[in-house]
Amino acid sequence: MSVEKWIIGTGFSRGIGYELAKILKDNNYKIVHMGRKRSEFEDVFVWWDLLNPISDSPFPELSKSIYGKAIVGFIHCAGVMPILQVSETNRMEKHLFWQSQAEAMRINYFSCAEIIEDILPFIMSHTDNGSQNPPFVAHLSSLSAVDPFPNLELYGATKSACLLYFKWLSYRFAFDELNCLSIHPGTVHTDMVSNVISNESSDLEVVKKYKELINNNEMLTPQAAAENIYKFLFIDIKARESAHGKLYLSDKATVYK
Repeated sequence: MSVEKWIIGTGFSRGIGYELAKILKDNNYKIVHMGRKRSEFEDVFVWWDLLNPISDSPFPELSKSIYGKAIVGFIHCAGVMPILQVSETNRMEKHLFWQSQAEAMRINYFSCAEIIEDILPFIMSHTDNGSQNPPFVAHLSSLSAVDPFPNLELYGATKSACLLYFKWLSYRFAFDELNCLSIHPGTVHTDMVSNVISNESSDLEVVKKYKELINNNEMLTPQAAAENIYKFLFIDIKARESAHGKLYLSDKATVYK
């Protein structure tokens, strides 16, 4: 009898995560989705606002949902872009600016690390997970974690924190125990990019760059990015092994050096 293969994830309600959930479902994976909004592909939905503090984690509900299931991996697709420009004179704007940085750190890093630490016993206790490959934990990272483009320095700090956490995980677990993966999907035309263009000053370097990439048709679609990520996670296992604890550029199919 075949074993049902389960994926736990966040951010499956839009963008790259939505397209990735669609591919997972098409390939017969079962999905536990954590977040504020459902996608149409999850088998189990656990409501959680990732901005909530650790004390409000829905772990009891999550543990009931995944108990006894064969967990193949966890994918953190949730992410936000903080406000990129701050007024030096408007106190209220400065307050909102730094509040947005704190929220981005909470969603892009803290919630990811917290979920992983909660679900590790469930992942590690089921060696027969229906897959010939080791279980994995993964998050969508960014080149800004290692080489931030102008105006993305503080956003990059949130991604850098998560990247270092995954590197630490790779010291705790060997590849064949738990594959720890940070994935840069490339520059993708998501809602996040559209919101930056709409809400930030047109004089910002990153806004100019995004517009240039869009005009030159040089951005990936969320669907194309999701296809690259799926291939990396579930097909190209040698690439997965080489990327353990490192930053993998899925648009270029190579590890960042």
